[in-house]
Amino acid sequence: MRKRSSKRNIWKLGIVMLTNDSSFGLGVYVIFMLWVGLSMAQMSLVISAWLIFNSVGQIPAGIFADRYGYKTSLLIGSNIFFLGALIFALGQSFFWLLIGFSLSGFGSAMKGGADLALLYEHLKSENKEALYKKVVGKLEMYRNIFCVVTGMTGGLMYMHHTRLPFYAESVVAVLGIIACIFLIEPPRTIKHFPVLKQIKESIRYTFHTPKFSKIFLFSALIGSIAMITLQYVQPLYKSLDIPEAYFGFIAAAFFIFRGFGAWYADKLGKLFTVDKYLVLHSAVFGLFLVLMQRIDSIYYIFPVLAIFSFLRGLYDPTVSTYINERVESDKRATMLSVNKQFLTVVAALTVSGLGVVAEKYGLQQVFFVISILSLIFLITYVLSLRRVQMD
Repeated sequence: MRKRSSKRNIWKLGIVMLTNDSSFGLGVYVIFMLWVGLSMAQMSLVISAWLIFNSVGQIPAGIFADRYGYKTSLLIGSNIFFLGALIFALGQSFFWLLIGFSLSGFGSAMKGGADLALLYEHLKSENKEALYKKVVGKLEMYRNIFCVVTGMTGGLMYMHHTRLPFYAESVVAVLGIIACIFLIEPPRTIKHFPVLKQIKESIRYTFHTPKFSKIFLFSALIGSIAMITLQYVQPLYKSLDIPEAYFGFIAAAFFIFRGFGAWYADKLGKLFTVDKYLVLHSAVFGLFLVLMQRIDSIYYIFPVLAIFSFLRGLYDPTVSTYINERVESDKRATMLSVNKQFLTVVAALTVSGLGVVAEKYGLQQVFFVISILSLIFLITYVLSLRRVQMD
């Protein structure tokens, strides 16, 4: 009976995780904003607002989750996310799209970190923390299968009614709220340090623990490249005259590859360390982004983006496992949130500038700038490997 209850709790958490991001609108949210009448620069600002509010909310959300409970943080975040999704779906101007996306970003921040921390604590309470990477990989795989189905459906919905995918997302957000209500959080010892002390301790651990600091910070830098690239993929499809009805199917296909990456993260983790994974991730992204500047056919771009997606699938299980295994439970959600905050800050600052680059110089120059950033992060990271003594 207890085993069945444990599985049900993991599945409820899985539902919360799959409702954390855009689903039905994932393949069309950029062209939707352009349809409303936004320019490329305004569209980039709306995306930057999501990233900024998601970033600003990360550390407070992590501290809140560590102090007052992961379930509470997930429930509040799910409600804010629903409100933002609804406003975005109904938005008819730059202002309302900005408000909706900003709220969605903050709601996602309240959920981010708390979900993975709760999963780890749940497995730890049953002495199964060694299975964390395998379990989170499976949940990510199922989440990506969900995104495959909703991505394809969302593309067709968009052709039938432009706002329909975003109405559907609001309904999915409600399911996330319901799943949160029935979640069970395992008991744990909570140390109520003063908030400023908790922030200070988190920052100290982030920057003054040699190997951990290196991987913690560079994983966020390298991970931001995927988030930045994703924002300009839909305009790229449009420039290649791909029918908008296919956008959802293309996004769905890439979620399949991302799902396989998450599924095999545990097995591949036995072949290479997190260090080697980050080098591979950054090197492949940098090289392929250079190639994308010269490619003018979906038949060549598709395999490049498929490999991108597979590497993105490896990211969350690999990095979150590394952090969870090295951080105490009283600051686990905080540290996961700090990692995501650093990632989203880099992405937000970059995307806001790339919108101007796209309007003045075109999409090819956007991918050129991103490729340079990826290679800079790679070179800096490789140089840091020589300076830090491995654990």
